[in-house]
Amino acid sequence: MPDINAMKSFLVAADTLNFSRVAKQRNTVQSAVSLHIKKLEEELGCKLFERGRGQNMKLTPEGHAFVSYARRILTLNAEAVQSIRKTKSVRTIRIGTTVTLAMSVVSEAIREFTSINPAVQLHVHCDRSDALLAKLDAGEIDVAFMMDQGKRASRDFVENVPLAWVSGPGFMLDEADDVPLVFLTDGRDLRRYAFEALDRVNRKGYLAHLSSHPIGVHSLVLADLALTVLPQISVPVPLRIASDIRDLPSLKNVVLSLYRKSEYNSDIDVLSSIIHSQIIQSNAGDFNGN
Repeated sequence: MPDINAMKSFLVAADTLNFSRVAKQRNTVQSAVSLHIKKLEEELGCKLFERGRGQNMKLTPEGHAFVSYARRILTLNAEAVQSIRKTKSVRTIRIGTTVTLAMSVVSEAIREFTSINPAVQLHVHCDRSDALLAKLDAGEIDVAFMMDQGKRASRDFVENVPLAWVSGPGFMLDEADDVPLVFLTDGRDLRRYAFEALDRVNRKGYLAHLSSHPIGVHSLVLADLALTVLPQISVPVPLRIASDIRDLPSLKNVVLSLYRKSEYNSDIDVLSSIIHSQIIQSNAGDFNGN
């Protein structure tokens, strides 16, 4: 691409047709302007100006054609510089979490966070809990909020959260009925909690449906086809905690944790504090998650 500085001199020269005036406007010397024009002519392989002794300087046909291109190139260059500078100045947080948490506590947390820090741009990446730490270590995300993956230096907090039986708004179950359940195809952890609880009270449960994605699980529950188990803090409307269904056993707690990149970041401090506070409120019975 032709030299930007040379094109600026060319455009002033095209307007003034006088190299000495170009030098004055561009705060340089006339010899520098001449070198700019010579460089452009060499790169383009043509003369841009007709100039000779006793003759007024004028643009050649090629010079006239290049004026519009030079203006467009300089405009695009200015836009690119402005865009990159703006992008560099934007503060971002890349949040990694599960789909279930993204649709519940994370959405509430980022609503509160952006009211405090409207200039911060948030990127939300959803994946399985056991895949998020690898993304954090690879520098693909800045924060990982998920089911606990064990103690490490970058773990900001760890909190026990009650599990809940979750149903659609019209789901009904007789006391004598076996319990239909729906889980993720590979969601063995929550599935285990459900069957352990049912075994404890000698009640039979069975996998009525499966889905490879949390949205599929939610759709099957919403259709009143089965129950599922979720952290109480992550039950999205219009699903509900099935507290009115008799003889469902109590469930154990799960552990949620937030991990972060090692570099200090005050924005992450604020976001982590908001998520942690919401979990504590939920455990105290103040979080309206259903």
